[in-house]
Amino acid sequence: MASDELTDEALSGPVVDRRTTTALLGAAGLGGLAGCLGGGGDDGGDGETDASGGDSGGDDGGDTEETTAPPEDKQGGRLQAGWFTGSIEDLDPPYISVGQYFQLAANVFSGLTTFNSDLTIRGDLAEDWTVEDGGATFTFQLRDDVTFHNGAEFTADDVLYTIRRTIEEEAPAASKLSTLQPIDEGGVEVGGDYEVTVRFEDPNAVALVYLSRGPGRAATIVSQDAIEEMGAEQYNVTPVGTGPFQVVDHEVGTSVTLDAYDDYFETDEDGNALPYLDGIDVQPIPEPSSIVNALRSGDIHFSNLLPLQNLSEIESSDEAVASAQPGINWTGFAMNQNREPFGSRDARLGIAKSIDNEAFVEAAYFGNALPDNGVISKGTAWAWREDKPDTQAHAPEEAQELLESSGAEGASFSILANSGNLRAAKAMRQQLNSAGFDVDIDQVTSSTYWSRYAELDYDVTISGSIIDPDPEQGLWNFYRLPDEGGVWNWVDYESQEVHDMLAEQRSTMDREERKGILHDIEDQLIEDVPHAYLVHQDDIAGVRNEVKGFNHIPGLRNFHTVYLDE
Repeated sequence: MASDELTDEALSGPVVDRRTTTALLGAAGLGGLAGCLGGGGDDGGDGETDASGGDSGGDDGGDTEETTAPPEDKQGGRLQAGWFTGSIEDLDPPYISVGQYFQLAANVFSGLTTFNSDLTIRGDLAEDWTVEDGGATFTFQLRDDVTFHNGAEFTADDVLYTIRRTIEEEAPAASKLSTLQPIDEGGVEVGGDYEVTVRFEDPNAVALVYLSRGPGRAATIVSQDAIEEMGAEQYNVTPVGTGPFQVVDHEVGTSVTLDAYDDYFETDEDGNALPYLDGIDVQPIPEPSSIVNALRSGDIHFSNLLPLQNLSEIESSDEAVASAQPGINWTGFAMNQNREPFGSRDARLGIAKSIDNEAFVEAAYFGNALPDNGVISKGTAWAWREDKPDTQAHAPEEAQELLESSGAEGASFSILANSGNLRAAKAMRQQLNSAGFDVDIDQVTSSTYWSRYAELDYDVTISGSIIDPDPEQGLWNFYRLPDEGGVWNWVDYESQEVHDMLAEQRSTMDREERKGILHDIEDQLIEDVPHAYLVHQDDIAGVRNEVKGFNHIPGLRNFHTVYLDE
């Protein structure tokens, strides 16, 4: 098989071999993730992903092939976890737009496929599948031993319902299925209780990736019975899935309680039931020193993120470690084009050129980020380039000329902030005030922040995309036209050219050609300045020494193989 050739036979289940998977992920833009997953150690490290000293065979859902069972007396117990946020709002998969929320929800749900630690794709809810029509038609044979947390049996109808709901309700995740044939015209066809066929309009090399369990996926299976019984609003708070843990209580802003699901279908290589834990008690902890003190004292075993200003306290401690992976994300200075002076491209570029990214990284991230004036991260190694256009590079004199000509010199505005980005907002305020602007900070709660950001009720803010194993995931929903699928286009950026190029790269199967289109998109975004691009942040979690079996994949926090050795 040629290195980039994806045949029907090679893509068929129940597993896809490593060579084919590498080509598949390359077509999907995921090829650079190999080193991050511990699948070989290149592209960013020695391949070791387990901060606790346990098995480093991480996965995107349920890797049973390399899971070493703990002794019986180490099974059970409850993991105390802190989430570095003011609250956890959304747990309904297709509607999640905040990475921290999905980090938790991924423990509650399953997909049709998933990844092994060596980057081979295998079934999750699908135990086998065949591929036809040159990669346009996928027929999945489903497991017949799976139940939802409410006891209802999982069948092919749940796959149909999940995909139909995602598309018809125009959830953000629907973008992953934009080339699916109309559902009622063969796009999704149920062939009995345990068979479902998914048909795309054209060959789709990324289908097995986008039908997997993971962030931004469109077929993370939800429960129709539970949604209809409790209503969509309550389901968003206490959802029902088929994953290793079930939500038994959720007090928004206070706590989320997950119990192990006794009938979860996965087992380890010795036949032991997963998960090993009895449950997970999650509490939002927005104050940096509080979450670090809780980790060091043992009040919590795990922190999903570590506040960087307190990172040295963990690095120098004997009780816990900072587990770090390369960031597959981007962060930018978002400027609401509906407000003055940000409707002017020259004003936005003048602001971008006023920002010293390297100084910003030191002040806001304590050096734990890569300064960059572009949107594509180094974590996606195949698409990364060092020689990006320097249009947005720090240049105070050029900035001043642009600001004077656009009438934005000395402009007054507020940076919308919450506890999670407050330090970054303060660092940015200091830089911009030193450059002659009149900037203050509008600090609000996390829930208010996301509501105002989505409604374009702000001047500027510091935000971006948090989990982008494929560059498209940090582009598609952000930069398509606002009325034509740009569901996270919260700067009101409009470019027909970028919109069209985004569609073109998705249908381009040749990796080098696709990379060229992605670079053209990045070039145009740098030129248009919808964001002043700032950094790619390292992905850092806090793990106490007694936590074993945690496999750190960038952006994800999977606990099905975790146990406590206290």
